[in-house]
Amino acid sequence: MILIVIGLIVFLAKPKTVPPEQAFNAPEIKINFDILKSDKINDLELPPEVEKEFNYQAKTATGIAKSGKISAASPEKATETLTGLGLSSVVLEETITGRINPFVPYYELKPAEKSK
Repeated sequence: MILIVIGLIVFLAKPKTVPPEQAFNAPEIKINFDILKSDKINDLELPPEVEKEFNYQAKTATGIAKSGKISAASPEKATETLTGLGLSSVVLEETITGRINPFVPYYELKPAEKSK
């Protein structure tokens, strides 16, 4: 009986009002943006461009067809590199890296069947 009375007093009691200053005390945040003007930040170097892989087909100066793979940051840079090697009529095709569906687990992947 005593437990029921205590329980009713505790659960049916109205909460006390608390002033907003005591309920949430927001910290004062100061950000020093002068660090962005420091020599350490100004001396940082940008990372190199991510290179893509391209399949190419081209012709040598003697007209012999040549094909292969080249890595470059862009198709323009790949063409520039290949023309610098003396190749002309350059045709590029970017190779697709990774999987078509990244959500399929590796153990469920089946190797591509060879066409006869």
